[in-house]
Amino acid sequence: MEYKFDNIKIIDFIKTLTIYKGLSLRKLVSRIAQNKNTSDCYSNFYAKLKKETIKFSEVADVAETLGYEIIFREKN
Repeated sequence: MEYKFDNIKIIDFIKTLTIYKGLSLRKLVSRIAQNKNTSDCYSNFYAKLKKETIKFSEVADVAETLGYEIIFREKN
């Protein structure tokens, strides 16, 4: 499946991907914490999504945890 990121808030995009995989955001954060051996802090993660201050590395962690890859390609 291919998604195009056009004029959508990051929180809505990540929620859509998460729901498509049958998870909640809380479970996603828990899995990321497990994979990274870090503490599970849902409230901090959610605040970053709402404020759109999430780091690219954190988005990459979301993609990895959900089984996606991030691809950059030139426009035609």
